[in-house]
Order: sequence, then structure tokens, then C-alpha cells
Amino acid sequence: MDSGTALAEAQQQIKELYGDFCDADFDAAAYARRAAGGDLAGGSADRIAEVMAELARRAQELDSVVRQAVVEAHEELFQQVVGVKQLDASLGQVEEQVREIKGYMHGLRTKIRVPYEQAQAYTWQSRNLHAAIGQVRAVSKFIQLVRRLQAQMPEAEGGADYALAALTLLDIDKVVGGSDLRGIRVVDEALAQAVAGRRERTVGVAEALIDAGMRQQHQGDVAGGLQVLFNLGELAPAVAARVRRCTVAWAGHVAGRLDPRALHAHVREHNARATAGDGSDMVGIDSVLWARLEALVDELLARGLELRVLERVLLRKRDALPRFEVSVGALDGPRADAAAGVSFLDVVAGELGDRPLAFWWGTAVNALAAEVGAACAGSTVIQQILTNGYPRLVQLFVPRLERILAPRLGGVVSANEARSDHGPRVLWDQLLGRFEADYVAKAASRIEDAVGRCYPPPPPPGLLDAHESRGRAADLERMAAVNLVPNRRLVAGVVRSIATELELAKSDPRLCAAVAGAAAAAIQSFVDITKTKVAGILVSPGVLDPLASPPSPLTKSYVGLVNAVDALRTGVAEIGGQDVAAPLPRAAAHRLRRQSRFSSAHSSLAGSPGSPGLADDAGANSAQHALCDCLFVLAAFVDEHINVLLGAADAAVVAAIVDGHGGAGGPEPPAERAMQWLQAQVVEVLEPDCQPRVATTVDRLMRLCVRAVCLAFPLTEDENLRLTAELTQFEFAASQLVAAAGASARGRGSKLTLDALGRSYQALRLMRPLLFTRSAELATVLAHLPAGDWRCVPIFDLLDHVVCRAATEVDAQHCMPTDILRCSRRQWIAAVSACEGLQVPAGDAGPAVAGHAAVMAALGESLKMLSACCEQSGSEDIAALIDAAQRAIKSG
Repeated sequence: MDSGTALAEAQQQIKELYGDFCDADFDAAAYARRAAGGDLAGGSADRIAEVMAELARRAQELDSVVRQAVVEAHEELFQQVVGVKQLDASLGQVEEQVREIKGYMHGLRTKIRVPYEQAQAYTWQSRNLHAAIGQVRAVSKFIQLVRRLQAQMPEAEGGADYALAALTLLDIDKVVGGSDLRGIRVVDEALAQAVAGRRERTVGVAEALIDAGMRQQHQGDVAGGLQVLFNLGELAPAVAARVRRCTVAWAGHVAGRLDPRALHAHVREHNARATAGDGSDMVGIDSVLWARLEALVDELLARGLELRVLERVLLRKRDALPRFEVSVGALDGPRADAAAGVSFLDVVAGELGDRPLAFWWGTAVNALAAEVGAACAGSTVIQQILTNGYPRLVQLFVPRLERILAPRLGGVVSANEARSDHGPRVLWDQLLGRFEADYVAKAASRIEDAVGRCYPPPPPPGLLDAHESRGRAADLERMAAVNLVPNRRLVAGVVRSIATELELAKSDPRLCAAVAGAAAAAIQSFVDITKTKVAGILVSPGVLDPLASPPSPLTKSYVGLVNAVDALRTGVAEIGGQDVAAPLPRAAAHRLRRQSRFSSAHSSLAGSPGSPGLADDAGANSAQHALCDCLFVLAAFVDEHINVLLGAADAAVVAAIVDGHGGAGGPEPPAERAMQWLQAQVVEVLEPDCQPRVATTVDRLMRLCVRAVCLAFPLTEDENLRLTAELTQFEFAASQLVAAAGASARGRGSKLTLDALGRSYQALRLMRPLLFTRSAELATVLAHLPAGDWRCVPIFDLLDHVVCRAATEVDAQHCMPTDILRCSRRQWIAAVSACEGLQVPAGDAGPAVAGHAAVMAALGESLKMLSACCEQSGSEDIAALIDAAQRAIKSG
């Protein structure tokens, strides 16, 4: 076992036996207290003595263990002691060598320090020498620059080159500031005598050039002055100070100009002089107010044009020859490298925070708006004048200021691209917009007043009671019905009111659109009131009685209301420059179908932000659309109620035609009288173009007239003569009706004749000879159908005529289709007409027969019965006619 192992084992043994005493935190007093307290021996004195003996024994054992360990590790300890001595000897040698090195370094330090100190002295001398040389060179350059400045700007007024002199002055400032030449006598004298005066002259000349150029709109002078300021390095602060001075001066110029007390004082003084007889006219506060506003706008325009020319020159001017050895004012720092490509306007905008004209414009309009607001707050008269004269206010500002508002003319454009409409928007928001809503409301009120005059309020209830008490209630009711109709003068007043408001607002498309929206709302109100009035008039064939004499006042009221709405439609079309007969734009029809023609148009136009009239076509288009919507509403009303009126009249005429022939009772109203009534009481009094409707109506009535004549029974000689006379009178009445419809078509004259109606007129013309045609000839006609001119007469009508003729000959009324089917004459005509697509009311009972086959079957049955009767009577012509009719039915 080596010494190291033995030592380790000894240490392990000591740790196991005496571990408690090897702890670094061992407390002997605590150990003794535990022994005395009974932790180890129960607290007895004998046990304490045993413990002490045990401790002594362990101490002896520990000493023996330590001694043994020392003996066993003796050799190793001895070797370590020898090593320590060798190391100590080596350290002595090292210390000797270190002392030698220190001596060597001390000598070397002595050799280096002296040359270093000499070199440092020489460096200080060189630096001072260079500083002296630089200062002398700066003084020399300063003297050269001063001499050059004196050459560029001689003492005499003429011959000075201020642009080059400004560059020289900038170089002088650079030299003086960079070399700290203050305190040198020659420099101070030159600065005081040669430089200061010339600097002042240069700045004065530059300012004078800019002032003259701005006043005279001469860009060359402005460019020269700006170039001088740029060469001096004072462009940005000088221009910014100029713009701010203009702003402050404008605010001072505006202050108090519209003060109500000053305006009233001016009016009193002027009128006092006029009363004294100085030859001047009396004036009112409105004329003075508008005169001062015009003067302010002229001044605003003049100052705006001055700043506009300044900004335009700033935009075009650039530093074509950048001076790299001289930093130029605002271009020092990060922007100095890009100096060659920067315009003067960018330099000034960086100082002002915006373009000069935009900076001035916003504050100038705000100052004027504040003055106008204070005047309106202090005087309701001024507020009323400006509100009522809002179109004049817009005309006063917008056209005059267009040169400084429109970007295409170099007007107000903010440096922020999102505010490209800076100028018009500021003018609108701050000044003009406050009066628009009130003006539009008043314009709408004036138009509504014109509409209200068309429909005056009803008479007081007391008056009605008085008349009722005297038995005149019916007369008063008829009077009220007649008075429902607005006359032409009142409708023209509505049109004139709308035209006047639009004419006043035409200078501003935005305002024009808003007024058009108000007019659209008023027209809608007119239509709503008219619809309410029309709803109280009962239109039926009974009211439109052809024999009523005089015509019912309700009829006149109905026609008059339709004419009133059509007159309004004509007036609105003339305002919008449109033809009422021409189709309106598809976009307007689409908006009409969406049922949002008035509310959406008015709200969007009155509240939309934007430019008041500068290159703004949206407002004008919106106004045109609003007028188109009005025309659609009015045209829809006219068409609807003309159809109702003509429909009721048509029902009355149809009743006269269908029920007025062949009756067994007393005489009934002839068809021509109904046609004449339709002409006199409806067509001639209706102003709209009824020609297409009347043409359709006359065509239908002719066909019904032919059908009614063909169904006449008995068909005696006297009846034939009567029918022929009525057909002639009916043709004349139809001709007059067509002529009346053409004459009412806006004075263009009739373009329609009876010949143009086609087959219905030809059938009417053939009915007269048909009544007197012999049975044999008629049988030949039936045998060769549809050849010849008889094809114009429908086959059903020919068969009805054959049946009526044969039934008359054999005196067999029971063979008539109406008797066979037990239906009325109206029902049979309605059934036959339905086969041709012609609608005829069949009466309350409804049709007794329906369908082409049913009609043909009824006619066939009637002919069969008539054929049997003819065989008994022996009438050969009638038999041949019936046979031809039966063959026609079978072939059909």
C-alpha cells in the first residue's frame, strides 16, 4: 500500500469515528449540553464520567492514527519539501532576471521619452502654424471676397449683379462663421463698411423684385428676387415670413368690415348726405353689404393671385448649379446631397408646413368666415340678406376666385395629396356651406307655396252649414267639385317658381341639384294632392252619361285635373329642355322602378360634400335626373287617368252601340250621339296627345258597330234604311273623333284618317251595300269566302246577318242564337267578339256561351232550324243562302 492510499484510509476512518467533531460548525458547548441533558446518557453523573472517559480514549486513538499517518506519508512529505526548496531557488533566478529587464526598460524609456517629447513639441508647433496659416488664408479669402463683392456691387446704383453678389455674401458668411474672424480689425471694418450695406441693399432689391413681380404678375421679377434670396441662403425663412405677413395683413384688413354697427352708420351717413341734396341716391344696408363683400372678394382675389404667381415660380425654380462647398440654409443635413434636384417650392413648404397659397388660403378664408359669422350673429338682417342671396353669394365667390381655386390654373393645392380640393373645400366648408341648407329650405318653401295656391283650402264649415240650411248643399257640392281644378295660371305659377329657383341656382351645380330635389318633392306633393282629389270623383258610365245635359261637373273636374297635371308636365319638360313625347333616359326609368326617385335624390344632393361648382358635373346630372323623375311621375299619372277616363267613356259608347239596336222597347240612344259626346266632352277637352288611344278606340267601336248592325232583328226594309242612316252618321262621328284627336295632339295636326284604321273601316263601308244585297248574291259571296273584299267582314258577322235576314223572312225569331241559348244580345256579341280577341263586357250575368266551337255550334243549330222553316215556306233564295252559310260553317 502506498502512502496516498494509507492516508486516504486514515481519513475515511477518522470521518467514520469522529464525524461529529469534524464538522466545521461543531459547537463543543452544545455537545456538552446534550451530554448533560440526557440526550446521550440519560442525565446521570456516572454516565457523564463514562462519556468523558470515552472521549479521552478517542482522543488518544486519534493521536495514534495521526501519528501513524504522518509516519506512513513521511517520504512523500519529504519530497514535497525538497520540491519547495528547488522552486524557491528558481524564483530567485527569476527575480534576478526581472531586475535586469527592469534596468533595461529604464534605459530604453530614457532613450524613447526624449525624442517623443521633442516630436510632441514639433507637432504642437506645426498645428499652431497651420492654424495661423488657415486664419491668414481665411483673412486673405475674406479680403478677396470683399473686393469681389465691391466689384459686383459698386457704390453707384446701376450695374450691380445682385445674384452673384448674393453668392459672394453667402461665401463671406461661410468664411467669417467658419474661421471666427471676429475681432480682426480689417475684417470688422470690412463687414461694417463694405458688407453690411451691400447685404441690406441685396435683400432690399430681392424683396422689391418679389413685391413688384407679385403685384404686376411678372414671373421674371419674382424669379430674380427668389434667386437672390436662395443665393443668400435665406429663401425659406424669407418667403415663409412674407406669407405670414400677408396672412396677418389680410386678417387686419377684414376685421370690422362687415360689422353691423359700421354698416348701419355708413347707411345713415350716406342717406343723410343724399337727403341734404348732394345728388346721390339713397342706399340700404343690403347694397352696402354686397358692395363691401365685392370689395373683399376683389382684394382676396388680388392677394391670392400674388401668392399664386409666387408659388408657380417657386415650383419651376431649381438650383441648377449646386455649390457643394457652401451649405444652403434649409438644405443642410440629410437633404444637402439632393440639393441639385430640389425645387424652391419644396424648400419653402418644408418651412411653412404647406404650400404658400394653401397656407394663406386656409387662414384667409377662416378670417373672412369669422367676420361673416360675427356679422350674422350680430344682425339677423345680414343673416337674412346672405341667405336669400345665396346664389349671388356663390356667384360672387366661385367664378371670380376660379383662377386661385382651380388646380388646372395653378390654384390652391395642398401639399397633402389627399386634400387636392383644398381651396374649394375650405371655401365651401367655412363660408358658403352655412347658407345653403337655409336657402334650399326657403326655395322649397316658395315652390310649395306655389303648389298650395293651386289647391286653396275648402270653404269654412259655417258657410256650408248656412247653405245647407237653405237647401243649397247640392249646389255647393257641385261648386266645390268644379273648384277642385287648378287653372292654367296657377299651374304656370308652379312652373315659373321652379324655373326661377333653378335659374337662380344655375351658377352652382350642387345648389342646382339641391333645388331640383326640392322641386321634385313639391311636384310629388302636387301629384299626391291631385290623386286625393281624383279619388273623390266617381268615374263610371253613369257619371259619363251621353245624354246628360249639361255634362256633369265631376266630369269636368276629372278632365281638368288631368289637364292640370299635363300642363305641369309640359312646363317641367320645357325647363329641362326635353320633349314630352320623347322617351326619357333608361337610368331614370330604373330609378323609378326602384321607387326612390324623390327621397334619395333630395337627401343625397342636399347633404353631399364637394366642390361648389368647379368642374363638377355630378350636381348638374343629378338635377337633370331629378327633372326626368318628375316627368316620369307626371306622365304616369296622366297616362293612368286618361286610360281611366277613356275607359269609362268607352264603356258608355259600347253600351250605346251594343244595346242601342234591335230592341223591342222604346228608342235608345244612337251610337253616333255617344261618339259625338266622346268627342265633345272627352277628346276635345283633354290636352294630352290622345291620338293613339282614340285610334284604337275608334277601330274597336267600328267593329262593334258592324257586329251590332249584323245582329239587328227584324231586318225589314224600314230597318235597313234606318241602319244605313245610322251607319252613315256613325262614320261621320268617327271621322270627327279622329280629327279631334289629331287636333289635340299639341297643334301638330292630325296624322290619322279613317282609311288608316284598316279592316274595321272597310267592314263599316261594306255594311251599307250588304244590307241591300240580294239573298242570291249573298249566297255567292258566302260560297267563295274569303275571296274578294268581303274578307274585311268577319265570318261571324256575315253569319249573324244571314240568320237575322232568314229569321225575318220566315218570321222565326225563335231561331235566333240568342233565343236558342237564352242569352242577351250583349252576351252574344261579347262571346262572338271574344273569338276575335276583342273584349266587350258581357253584363252582370256573365257570358252564356264561350269558345269558338260553342259559337259555331249555336250558329249551326240556328241555321238548321231556319232551313227547316224555309222548306215549309218554300223560299228558294233564303234556302240557298242558308245552305251556303251551312257550308261556310263546315269549311270553317
